[in-house]
Parts: sequence; structure tokens; C-alpha cells
Amino acid sequence: MKVVLTEEQYRRILKEGYNEKIGSSLMKLHDFSKKVVGDAAHQLKFDFRFLVSYGAGIGAILQSVFEYLDGNFNGLTDTQIAGLAVMSVGVVFFENKDLKSALSKIHEMGLTDELDQAITYTDKLKSKFSYLLKLLGMSIHRVSNIVSYSFLIPILSIVIDIVTKHGVDSSQFQMLIESLLTSGLIAVEGVALRDVLLKAGEMIESKNLTQN
Repeated sequence: MKVVLTEEQYRRILKEGYNEKIGSSLMKLHDFSKKVVGDAAHQLKFDFRFLVSYGAGIGAILQSVFEYLDGNFNGLTDTQIAGLAVMSVGVVFFENKDLKSALSKIHEMGLTDELDQAITYTDKLKSKFSYLLKLLGMSIHRVSNIVSYSFLIPILSIVIDIVTKHGVDSSQFQMLIESLLTSGLIAVEGVALRDVLLKAGEMIESKNLTQN
């Protein structure tokens, strides 16, 4: 039996599929960041809640730093890694002078060397993300803005797949943008998000990038 879908039905099914794929990816990052920030706050007795306001973007950075520490330092607990990851992000991206008390606790725990290496790694991440955003034609006026747009890293493979298969002008790409705009997990204004995704799509299309 052949089923014929209307344009509206097709768009709804397409959007639901993208919502599920993107929502799952971003929600995992958001939940991860809440857990890590919460563990760090409990351990260091410092309020890091401002980081969670950056949505999935902060999760992408924290996950990378967390995995680096977990893979390079034996004997650290997940809570200690959370504290080091959050502190390194705070120092590199926010230069928050109020972190002095939390820094003192890191030193008291004998984790100064681990923090120094975490900061070095995080600083390299900052440079990589900044370069990527410049490629997309974005002007970064504040270092903290990099955090807001870091959600692009984990979904870049989805963007590449859609653009290479269907193109920037396709309904599929428009559905991707709409799914992101309605996700509620991104700390970027709608117009700015649409612009950066269009630039990313155009760059991928012009260079004929693939996931291989």
C-alpha cells in the first residue's frame, strides 16, 4: 500500500526526527554540565551556577576537559576531575577574579599541577574554537562568547551530513535550523544562531566537505 504524504506532514515528520536527534545530543551535554558544575560547587564550596546559563555550549567544553583529565591522570575521583574541569574553564574563558577561594581549595588538595595542565589544555581548546568561529565569519568580542557557540562542535557532523546530501537551500537544512531554535538548550539569540548556521552550511557546501 502506497502512502502519499502532504508537504505539511513531511515537514512535521522531518522536524520531529531532527528534534529527537539534536535534542538528544544537546540534552546529554546540558545534563552533563549540570552534573559536573554541581559536583564542582559541592567540592569547592563555590557557586558556579552562572556556567549552566550557557546551555549545551558549556557542556561541550567541560566534556572535552573532563575526558582529557580522566585519560591523563590516574587516581583522580570524578568529583576532583569535575572541580578541575570547571576551574580551568572559569580561569580561561571568564577570568573571574572571584575564583580565588576556589583556587585556594584546589591548592590545599594538592592538585595545582593537574589544574595547570587542565588550564593549558582548555586554553588550546579556546584557540581551536575561536579559529573555527572565525572561519564561519563570526567576530568574537568576548572570550565567553566562544562558550555560547561551542554547541556547534558536537552537532557539526549532523550539519555536514545534511548539507552534503541536500544543500543549504533544502527544507532539510531549514528544519535543522528550526529544531535548534526551538531546543531551548542554546544560549544564543535566534537571529545570530540562524546566521552562523547558514554561514557554516555555505562553507561546507562550497568546500564539499564530507564526514570521511
